[in-house]
Amino acid sequence: MIQSYLLKIYWSYSVIHVAHIINILPTPVLNYSSPHEMLFKTDADFNGLKVFRSLYYASTLSTNKRKFDLRASKCVFY
Repeated sequence: MIQSYLLKIYWSYSVIHVAHIINILPTPVLNYSSPHEMLFKTDADFNGLKVFRSLYYASTLSTNKRKFDLRASKCVFY
């Protein structure tokens, strides 16, 4: 959230969006149906999703790494 320069007053909206995304994604617990599909008996609508820039770290773990080797690469999610 900080890396995307989003004002703190909007952080609650991102939490709500994350919960929404979790509810529209298929899960193996529900036989690869989404909680939204199970509750409303309709397919989820992905058209309302917005993307903003955020920093994340992609794992670079392998079996030959030592204690002080890099474990992740810095990336930007668009």
